[in-house]
Amino acid sequence: MNGEDISSLKDELEQSADFVPALAARISFLLGGDDTLSGRLLVSTEEAIRVVGDHYPGWAITLDGYANPRSNSSWKCTFRELRGPDDDQIVGIGTAATMRLALMAAIAHIHLMRVQGYV
Repeated sequence: MNGEDISSLKDELEQSADFVPALAARISFLLGGDDTLSGRLLVSTEEAIRVVGDHYPGWAITLDGYANPRSNSSWKCTFRELRGPDDDQIVGIGTAATMRLALMAAIAHIHLMRVQGYV
């Protein structure tokens, strides 16, 4: 995917109300996966976190938000690579309606930064 495609994916993730199969397929492609990976991403937030752990072992995931019985919840995910104390960290940030969408948006942000040459 090029930068424009990844940026569009990140925007869609952040604006979507639910994590739908089409978004899962695009994230799976971004991670170099297939339909099996896409299916795992759709199972649950916990399974999506396991998938992320498989692809980014040792990275830190921080989720902040407020649970809301209405459908207007907002979650922020900060996803960072932890290196030595003297190294710059790679940080992806995503804000979305659900924890899984926010995490996937943060993953897209990491890939966008890589394509743009920041990391």
